Amino acid sequence: MFADNGSEHPISTINIRLSSYLDKLAGQIFDLEEAISHAVDTSSSAEPQTITSLQSLDFLRQSLEDLAIMTLLIGQENKVSLTAPEIEKISQKLKLKVTCAVLEGQQHDDFGTKKDSADDLDLF
Repeated sequence: MFADNGSEHPISTINIRLSSYLDKLAGQIFDLEEAISHAVDTSSSAEPQTITSLQSLDFLRQSLEDLAIMTLLIGQENKVSLTAPEIEKISQKLKLKVTCAVLEGQQHDDFGTKKDSADDLDLF
C-alpha cells in the first residue's frame, strides 16, 4: 500500500496529518450528535439510555477533538521529546482531564464519566 519506499517522512508531518484526520472524525461525531438530537422529540422526555448514549457520543467527540489538538501541537514542536513545561502548555489547550492524563503519562480512572470533564460536556 505504501508506494514511496525511499524518502523520509518527518514525525511532525505525520502528526499534523493525524491531527487533521482526528478532527474530521470529531466532525462526523458532531454531525451524528446533531442528527440524533433532532430525531429525539424535545417535547417529550428522552429515555435515560438515550441521554447516556448522547453523552457518550459527546465524550467521544471531545476526546477526538483533544487528540487532534494534541497531535497538531506536538507536530508543530518538531522535536524528539518534550519538556514538562511544553507538555503543560499543550495540556492547557485540552478539554478533558483524561486526555491531559494521557499526554502527561498519568493514570486516570474516570474515563468517560462526568468527573472526567474539565468543563461540562458540550451536549447540545
